[in-house]
Amino acid sequence: MVALFVILFVVLLLAVDLIIQARSKRYPLMSAVPAGTKAASHRETLRIPKGVFFHPGHTWARLQDGDSLSVGIDDFIQKALGSIGSITLPAVGQFVRQGDPVITVEHAGKRMQLVAPVTGRITSVNRDVLENPHLISENPYTDGWLFMVDATEMAASLQTMHVAEQAISWIKEEVKRFREFLAGSTLQPAVGEAMLDGGVPVAGSLDHLDENALNEFEERFLR
Repeated sequence: MVALFVILFVVLLLAVDLIIQARSKRYPLMSAVPAGTKAASHRETLRIPKGVFFHPGHTWARLQDGDSLSVGIDDFIQKALGSIGSITLPAVGQFVRQGDPVITVEHAGKRMQLVAPVTGRITSVNRDVLENPHLISENPYTDGWLFMVDATEMAASLQTMHVAEQAISWIKEEVKRFREFLAGSTLQPAVGEAMLDGGVPVAGSLDHLDENALNEFEERFLR
């Protein structure tokens, strides 16, 4: 009888957790660190705000006035990085095309490039983010925006992006794909073992990959 009550209690806790996740519209990010570490003790979730268009390369765009759009990197990438040491952005006046690698982020001596989500001319950059990249970690969709674009070919650009319910489905698939990618990182035994044990969702997953694995991640997830 005691065992039955324990099982029912565990089931109840899991049900409450699922309800909370569903209401908050946030989704778990699989960890790449071994269970038991400090980072592994925190469950991470992903923010997917309404009205934001997501590029498959994990940058985003949000409509502003007229043909103007604000641009940034999504919560998936900033959580996978854990923190961003510095960021380099295209110059005001520069014309960028959707898919061009124009954003460079640096973390722990490693660099990765992310693409422009839309085509157009840069009209302004967020200098607060250049001075304090931690704003991206606090909220990549508000204070952590990167630059503004006066868009051309807007319809064509937005057509290739994910929004609303489609964005939620896409990010779920990305989390699954990321989990499989980490599990297949044979050069990182601790990562694979953690995943096989059902590793816990935390930030900073990319810290545990070497340069070759990071390059592969960049090609498979950021283009």
